[in-house]
Amino acid sequence: MEQRSGRGLRALAVATACATWVLLLVGCLVHGTGSSLACPDWPLCYGSAFPKMQNGVQFEHSHRLVATSVGLMTIALAVLLHRRRRVDPMGAWMGYLAVFLVCAQGTLGGITVLMKLPIVVTLSHLGTSMAFFCLMVLIALRAVGLEAKPAAAAPHAAPHDDALTALRPWQGVAVLATLFQIVLGGVVRHTASGLACFGIPLCNGEVWPEHNGAHIHMSHRFFAVVLGVFVVGLALAIRRRAPRTRVAKLAALAILLVLLQVGLGILSVLSLLALAPVTLHLGVAGLLLACNVALFYYLPARARQPSAEMGEAASRGMQAW
Repeated sequence: MEQRSGRGLRALAVATACATWVLLLVGCLVHGTGSSLACPDWPLCYGSAFPKMQNGVQFEHSHRLVATSVGLMTIALAVLLHRRRRVDPMGAWMGYLAVFLVCAQGTLGGITVLMKLPIVVTLSHLGTSMAFFCLMVLIALRAVGLEAKPAAAAPHAAPHDDALTALRPWQGVAVLATLFQIVLGGVVRHTASGLACFGIPLCNGEVWPEHNGAHIHMSHRFFAVVLGVFVVGLALAIRRRAPRTRVAKLAALAILLVLLQVGLGILSVLSLLALAPVTLHLGVAGLLLACNVALFYYLPARARQPSAEMGEAASRGMQAW
């Protein structure tokens, strides 16, 4: 019975993480098609749960339906994690946090519509969605790990190497930097700065033009270069320290995703923000974020050891006694 419950938890966790990524794509389509206010009310659309799917409603309301599905899956996942709280208390708390974030995300989505797309709320909606996606990836990785047998998983795991352990905090920086870059891309999009710059790599023939839209656009480009170099360098260091392991494969995937993301960014500009490359640009950004989260999860953490100072203090205390 316990084994069946574990398989159900794993399947639901992976499905919820995948559905969350699909939700990110659908949300991108909403903005890309200019359908953000196709439904002027919330949570219903023109007072109906099933309005006519036309004039942009098909994108906006589909986004709401997928979001509702993800919310229900998250609640079901949290219930399964709650039932395992005695053997996995951390997993249970992650489930509670997931429910909180998905409710906050739904509320921000409603505020975004009712307040007619204020940029601060819109960017909060984007940032929260990415934080929720990171959490879903972590929950899925933990659930899959519960099913793996240690003996079978060991050859593919990262070895406990001091150099790899030292890289883990930097991998955490990569996760946060990727999240920041996605939100910065949201700033470009929601300030209509996507077409403020023509040409690659310069912006209208200049490195730093004199208008604000170009500043926002070029900031996104410059940080993309810094982030790309950082992620690729970190991935190469991981592959060098742990060849033929799971983390080495993930590191190779991170490099591939960086290159693909750069190509999609260039294509987005050259195509004048065509819907397909822009949507894929966000989708691959989400995959890169998930890959960085997985690398952080699998890299060995520093082992907790009793403090030497505490041991010496205790010894001195015993001698005094």
